[in-house]
Amino acid sequence: MTDAPVRIGFVGCGRQASAAWYPNFATISALDLVACCDLQADLAERNARFYGARRWYTSLDRMLDVEDLDAVMVVGPPAMHYACGKAVLAAGLPLMMEKPPAPRTEWARELVELAEAQGVVTQVGHNMRHAPGVVRLRELMQTPAFGRLLFLESRYFMPGPMWHDTGDYRAGWTYMIFQATHAVDLARCIGGEIETVFADLSMGAEGRFAIAAVAHFRSGATGTLTLTGNTPNWTCKLEAEGDARAHVRLENLHTLHFEQHTEESGYQPVPGIPGHYWHPATRDNAERRGGYWGQMEAFARVVQTDIPASPTLRDAYQALRVCEALLDSIQRGEPVAVPTD
Repeated sequence: MTDAPVRIGFVGCGRQASAAWYPNFATISALDLVACCDLQADLAERNARFYGARRWYTSLDRMLDVEDLDAVMVVGPPAMHYACGKAVLAAGLPLMMEKPPAPRTEWARELVELAEAQGVVTQVGHNMRHAPGVVRLRELMQTPAFGRLLFLESRYFMPGPMWHDTGDYRAGWTYMIFQATHAVDLARCIGGEIETVFADLSMGAEGRFAIAAVAHFRSGATGTLTLTGNTPNWTCKLEAEGDARAHVRLENLHTLHFEQHTEESGYQPVPGIPGHYWHPATRDNAERRGGYWGQMEAFARVVQTDIPASPTLRDAYQALRVCEALLDSIQRGEPVAVPTD
């Protein structure tokens, strides 16, 4: 265990990395951005200059050979995650990457097996687990006032992508790996392992769609996953009920309502059941509210302590398996068991 800042090599200088990841280095003292890398030299040089990296590269192999790194972060397209992730793991370095870890579920399993064979810690950027609102929701659900989880809804609405055939794999897979995985990972984070899913797909014009799925959790809880790529803007909602007759909901990661059972509960002539209401500080930036800052700070602790923290590569792999099961259920018109190792 060490308190020294974690020396990071960062692979990827595109839009997502530059907007949501790089800005957080300035306020996480436990991370030291040593070098950045991108195939486009102008982007690598720009991010080194903007965000304080001491050197920049256009070759990952060269960066790994030259630099004395404690860990590597990889943010780009799924195929890049897979290829660069394999190189980092083969070098025996802790790895953090954006989701999805690979464009195919079986390729993600390869990364899991390589990481476990190498004995290195990993983390995948399912950022919403680290959003302050989700952290607070989970804390409330651990209290006696909430009780045991009975029901969980994980809702995730986006403007796209539409339900098109990707040509080389399954219809809807692009939406699943980029968007549905958020809802699935949040459901697993809060409710535990998902054992079965029963999904229904409604199709509209030009690939517009909606999915409603019933999920059964290993804990015995039930729940729903509601998904679409057909809304004007992003909407995320988590809603849960506990057997202590409590109800909690979190809207768009930043508006939380917790109502526990009291003598005043039930139908009342005048609304106003006592509850807990929470909003983040308005000065917090989107990276902090969305969990990007939190996930990077958590990864620093993982590397410093060598103690894994979720979501690991195995968590991300299991989320992809749930996505595959959702598509299987839609195709078969019946409940489908989610495989686990």
